[in-house]
Amino acid sequence: MRKAFKGTFIVAGGYNREEGNEVIASGSADLVVFGRLFLANPDLPRRFEINAKLNKYDRNTFYTHDPVVGYTDYPFLEPDT
Repeated sequence: MRKAFKGTFIVAGGYNREEGNEVIASGSADLVVFGRLFLANPDLPRRFEINAKLNKYDRNTFYTHDPVVGYTDYPFLEPDT
């Protein structure tokens, strides 16, 4: 795929932190999307930085009409971390 496309190559689909780092290091992609992890972890970059535990996402809330449940109710890290 990289041979056919010379632009910025983005991958998505269930990557965790380690897999994301590996795919970037290997040159297979330029960017990795962490959609589900980001929904459940609004502070995901910080969690990755300090290797903090991740909140588990709840697929049942992905396509709900409730504007709060599943989008703004996941907890942030405690302030001292």
